[in-house]
Amino acid sequence: MTLTNVAQRAQVSVSTASRYLRGQLKVNPETAARIDSAVRELAYVVPSAVRAAGRPTRNPIIALVVPDLLNPFFAELAEAIADAAAASDVELVVGVTGQQARRERSLSDLVAGSDAIDGMIYVGIHRSNPRLIEAIEDGLPVVVLDEEIAGTSRADAISVDNYSGAYQATSYLAQLGHRHIAHVAGPPELSTTRDRHRGYRDAMDHAGLAVDEDLVLHGPYTEHFGASIFPYLTRAERRPTAVFAGSDIVAVGMLAGAELHGLRIPEDLSVVGCDGIRVGEWLRPKLTTVQQPVAELARTALEVVQARIDAPDAPRVEKVLPLHLVIRGSAIPPHA
Repeated sequence: MTLTNVAQRAQVSVSTASRYLRGQLKVNPETAARIDSAVRELAYVVPSAVRAAGRPTRNPIIALVVPDLLNPFFAELAEAIADAAAASDVELVVGVTGQQARRERSLSDLVAGSDAIDGMIYVGIHRSNPRLIEAIEDGLPVVVLDEEIAGTSRADAISVDNYSGAYQATSYLAQLGHRHIAHVAGPPELSTTRDRHRGYRDAMDHAGLAVDEDLVLHGPYTEHFGASIFPYLTRAERRPTAVFAGSDIVAVGMLAGAELHGLRIPEDLSVVGCDGIRVGEWLRPKLTTVQQPVAELARTALEVVQARIDAPDAPRVEKVLPLHLVIRGSAIPPHA
């Protein structure tokens, strides 16, 4: 009998069985029992050099890859994942792509080619990466947050209901009495951007409001983009009285740049963001936003990648978590 037979009987990957028997991977008691039982039932002879009697197994090592740590949302999410990992005795290594294709490929190749990494949580923009796709298809446990990895459908996926969040934000502005509502959106190639844009348009339609295409602006999720959009908003034929920003960091830039263009927030322009970053509570005015469940995202992502390590052939996991509107001071009814 071979190690492959043991792994098949225990319903784990060959890599998991091998690392467990070498004492290099700590799995949950149920998985350990399945592997040990398969070894006994198949009379598999564990080489003496593989596992010494009573040798302790190490904690699993998970790689977390994020696009950047300048956006407070990604920084807060990384912190929450690190806290969840520490509470679960999981070792975490963090890589930052800087949203650069070369660095993203380099990090992906490093993780995919490492025997020390047991799984990966991937956050943000995912470009096609043949080495990473091959590793996922070969059984590397990967959980993606927000965006899918092009070229494979095997990675588990955790996301939030971006459509509902955008719908809530835009509907709230309409309920306040705003009729000319702009949407400052993210990069159009991202699914999060598209879902939030769709939620904005549907909310406008259901409120009986026309979308002015001149008031739909796409750009990067940065404060610089938020601060730069006022010339476009103020020269529109019908100036907006409110804006739904597709990211809190964009809204932060808007609050910082409004005064330079002679606008007061919220008196002249109401603003609602999306993400619920902590700094929004410290702005003046405090930012009304659609809150992401950061702690739940972190906890769920870690649980799913650990479960995938233990059961590589289990059905693919796809979870969508809800968003909810947090009302503060940056949006008020328009002046008559």
